[in-house]
Amino acid sequence: MSRNLEYKLERVQIAGLSSAYIDEGVKKDSWEIYELDVSGPVLTARIRMTSFFISPTDPGGFHLTIFSTQEFLAQLSNIYLHLAAGFETKERETWMRECAITSRKTIRDHENIQVEIDYYGLKKLGEGVISMANARVFDDHGGLFTAKLKGLLR
Repeated sequence: MSRNLEYKLERVQIAGLSSAYIDEGVKKDSWEIYELDVSGPVLTARIRMTSFFISPTDPGGFHLTIFSTQEFLAQLSNIYLHLAAGFETKERETWMRECAITSRKTIRDHENIQVEIDYYGLKKLGEGVISMANARVFDDHGGLFTAKLKGLLR
Protein backbone atom coordinates (compact mmCIF):
# COMPACT_ATOMS: atom_id res chain seq x y z
CA MET A 1 0.00 0.00 0.00
CA SER A 2 1.32 3.41 -0.94
CA ARG A 3 1.90 5.80 1.94
CA ASN A 4 2.55 8.78 -0.28
CA LEU A 5 -0.91 9.30 -1.69
CA GLU A 6 -1.07 12.42 -3.82
CA TYR A 7 -3.95 12.85 -6.24
CA LYS A 8 -5.81 15.70 -7.84
CA LEU A 9 -9.09 14.14 -8.96
CA GLU A 10 -11.39 15.37 -11.68
CA ARG A 11 -15.19 15.03 -11.48
CA VAL A 12 -15.26 11.78 -13.48
CA GLN A 13 -12.67 10.20 -11.19
CA ILE A 14 -14.52 11.41 -8.10
CA ALA A 15 -17.76 9.90 -9.43
CA GLY A 16 -16.02 6.60 -10.20
CA LEU A 17 -14.79 6.27 -6.62
CA SER A 18 -17.90 7.60 -4.85
CA SER A 19 -20.47 5.54 -2.96
CA ALA A 20 -23.81 5.33 -4.76
CA TYR A 21 -25.45 5.08 -1.34
CA ILE A 22 -23.92 8.32 -0.04
CA ASP A 23 -24.58 10.15 -3.31
CA GLU A 24 -28.14 8.88 -3.90
CA GLY A 25 -29.30 6.17 -1.52
CA VAL A 26 -29.26 8.05 1.78
CA LYS A 27 -31.94 10.34 0.31
CA LYS A 28 -34.17 7.28 -0.30
CA ASP A 29 -33.91 5.84 3.20
CA SER A 30 -36.86 6.37 5.52
CA TRP A 31 -38.01 4.59 8.65
CA GLU A 32 -40.78 4.59 11.23
CA ILE A 33 -41.01 3.85 14.92
CA TYR A 34 -43.84 1.35 15.33
CA GLU A 35 -43.41 0.43 18.98
CA LEU A 36 -41.96 2.39 21.90
CA ASP A 37 -41.90 1.65 25.62
CA VAL A 38 -40.31 3.61 28.45
CA SER A 39 -39.60 2.05 31.82
CA GLY A 40 -37.58 4.34 34.09
CA PRO A 41 -34.22 4.99 32.47
CA VAL A 42 -34.73 2.44 29.69
CA LEU A 43 -36.39 3.08 26.34
CA THR A 44 -37.11 0.16 24.02
CA ALA A 45 -38.40 0.52 20.49
CA ARG A 46 -38.95 -1.26 17.22
CA ILE A 47 -38.16 0.43 13.94
CA ARG A 48 -38.91 -0.58 10.37
CA MET A 49 -37.44 0.82 7.21
CA THR A 50 -40.31 2.05 5.02
CA SER A 51 -38.01 2.62 2.04
CA PHE A 52 -34.33 1.97 1.51
CA PHE A 53 -31.55 1.81 -1.03
CA ILE A 54 -29.66 -1.40 -1.72
CA SER A 55 -26.05 -0.79 -2.62
CA PRO A 56 -24.99 -2.32 -5.94
CA THR A 57 -21.73 -3.43 -4.28
CA ASP A 58 -23.37 -5.31 -1.36
CA PRO A 59 -24.30 -8.85 -2.43
CA GLY A 60 -26.12 -9.35 0.91
CA GLY A 61 -28.86 -6.88 0.01
CA PHE A 62 -30.21 -4.50 2.65
CA HIS A 63 -27.97 -3.42 5.48
CA LEU A 64 -28.78 -0.81 8.09
CA THR A 65 -26.52 2.21 7.84
CA ILE A 66 -25.06 4.39 10.54
CA PHE A 67 -26.83 7.37 8.93
CA SER A 68 -30.34 5.97 9.50
CA THR A 69 -29.30 4.67 12.92
CA GLN A 70 -28.18 8.12 14.03
CA GLU A 71 -31.45 9.62 12.80
CA PHE A 72 -33.71 7.28 14.75
CA LEU A 73 -31.52 7.36 17.87
CA ALA A 74 -31.86 11.16 17.78
CA GLN A 75 -35.65 10.93 17.39
CA LEU A 76 -35.97 8.38 20.20
CA SER A 77 -33.83 10.58 22.46
CA ASN A 78 -35.93 13.61 21.55
CA ILE A 79 -39.04 11.71 22.68
CA TYR A 80 -37.42 10.39 25.87
CA LEU A 81 -36.05 13.78 26.94
CA HIS A 82 -39.42 15.44 26.44
CA LEU A 83 -41.10 12.76 28.56
CA ALA A 84 -38.37 13.06 31.22
CA ALA A 85 -38.93 16.83 31.34
CA GLY A 86 -42.68 16.27 31.84
CA PHE A 87 -43.89 17.18 28.34
CA GLU A 88 -46.44 15.17 26.37
CA THR A 89 -45.78 17.04 23.11
CA LYS A 90 -42.62 18.48 21.57
CA GLU A 91 -42.12 21.82 23.29
CA ARG A 92 -38.38 22.39 23.17
CA GLU A 93 -35.40 21.84 20.95
CA THR A 94 -33.19 18.81 21.54
CA TRP A 95 -29.58 18.58 20.48
CA MET A 96 -27.48 15.48 20.07
CA ARG A 97 -24.21 16.79 21.48
CA GLU A 98 -22.22 13.60 20.97
CA CYS A 99 -22.87 10.33 19.21
CA ALA A 100 -20.47 7.44 18.72
CA ILE A 101 -21.88 4.44 16.85
CA THR A 102 -20.01 1.19 16.35
CA SER A 103 -21.20 -1.40 13.87
CA ARG A 104 -20.43 -4.73 15.52
CA LYS A 105 -22.26 -7.00 13.05
CA THR A 106 -24.37 -6.12 10.02
CA ILE A 107 -28.09 -5.60 10.62
CA ARG A 108 -29.95 -7.05 7.62
CA ASP A 109 -33.57 -7.19 8.85
CA HIS A 110 -35.31 -4.03 7.62
CA GLU A 111 -38.67 -4.95 9.22
CA ASN A 112 -37.68 -5.53 12.84
CA ILE A 113 -34.87 -3.28 14.03
CA GLN A 114 -34.82 -3.35 17.82
CA VAL A 115 -33.46 -0.56 20.02
CA GLU A 116 -32.63 -0.42 23.72
CA ILE A 117 -31.39 2.86 25.18
CA ASP A 118 -30.29 3.14 28.82
CA TYR A 119 -30.30 6.77 29.97
CA TYR A 120 -27.88 6.27 32.85
CA GLY A 121 -27.16 9.98 33.29
CA LEU A 122 -30.09 12.38 33.37
CA LYS A 123 -29.90 15.80 35.06
CA LYS A 124 -32.10 18.84 35.15
CA LEU A 125 -30.22 21.90 33.94
CA GLY A 126 -32.28 25.02 34.55
CA GLU A 127 -35.39 24.57 32.40
CA GLY A 128 -33.72 21.84 30.35
CA VAL A 129 -32.43 18.31 30.72
CA ILE A 130 -29.04 16.82 29.84
CA SER A 131 -28.52 13.12 29.29
CA MET A 132 -25.98 10.40 28.74
CA ALA A 133 -27.01 7.04 27.37
CA ASN A 134 -25.79 3.73 26.02
CA ALA A 135 -27.73 2.15 23.18
CA ARG A 136 -27.98 -1.21 21.47
CA VAL A 137 -29.52 -1.53 18.01
CA PHE A 138 -29.99 -5.12 16.87
CA ASP A 139 -32.02 -7.63 14.91
CA ASP A 140 -33.05 -11.26 15.51
CA HIS A 141 -30.23 -12.52 13.27
CA GLY A 142 -27.29 -11.37 15.41
CA GLY A 143 -26.83 -7.93 13.86
CA LEU A 144 -25.62 -5.38 16.41
CA PHE A 145 -24.69 -1.70 16.61
CA THR A 146 -23.72 -0.05 19.89
CA ALA A 147 -23.81 3.67 20.58
CA LYS A 148 -22.88 6.22 23.22
CA LEU A 149 -25.06 9.33 23.24
CA LYS A 150 -25.07 12.71 24.95
CA GLY A 151 -28.02 14.99 24.49
CA LEU A 152 -29.64 18.16 25.64
CA LEU A 153 -33.20 19.44 25.83
CA ARG A 154 -33.17 23.24 25.96
